Amino acid sequence: MERDSFIFYRSFYEAIKEIPEQEQLNVYKAITEYALNHKEIEITGISKAIFTLIKPQLDANFQKYLNGKKQKGSKTEANDRQSNSKSETNVNVNENVNVNENENANENVSDSCVDGLQEIIEFYNNNIGSITPFGLEILSDYAKEMQKDLIILAMKKAVEADIRTIQYIKGILNNWNKKGIKTVADAEKEDKQFKQNSKKEIKNKVQQRDYSEDDFSKLYANVGGK
Repeated sequence: MERDSFIFYRSFYEAIKEIPEQEQLNVYKAITEYALNHKEIEITGISKAIFTLIKPQLDANFQKYLNGKKQKGSKTEANDRQSNSKSETNVNVNENVNVNENENANENVSDSCVDGLQEIIEFYNNNIGSITPFGLEILSDYAKEMQKDLIILAMKKAVEADIRTIQYIKGILNNWNKKGIKTVADAEKEDKQFKQNSKKEIKNKVQQRDYSEDDFSKLYANVGGK
């Protein structure tokens, strides 16, 4: 079904502007073709990763557009005749009103994912290095299932360890995923427990070493005394 207009959010722009110009063009083409004609064009790499996050928001807005048309279709024949000359305008107005009413009260998850991915990309570029298509695809996959703050925390740990690679970040995230860690609070709790266990292990090793040295000194205490 073709449409005459669609809503383009600032979060889309913020995410797209960070990628190379040719990739930007690919995403813009994919968005407009899908939003206006409901057709998907074939894209790959960074373009596909960005569009995959944006697509659910486009679907949600398209559904609101259809709902607006259904509401209009349920009007009486008299009202239809009176508003016939403004039908196209009313559809667009209804669509925008529906979106504005729900935008703040019930923010779409995919839109927040786009915002989160933008923050992830910025942190990566500023602290790890220029993000590659491979790196973006990996992080965008994690962003679909994990909080962006948790992903940024993993990157902070990579910086602290001075191992600034996507493989190291991926290893941290996979480890957290296996342990069921879903929030920054969970990760900090796990770190605290790890440090406590490490201190206990060190203390035990020191005690064992002291005990061994004491035994060793006793063993040779009387050597040469006889």
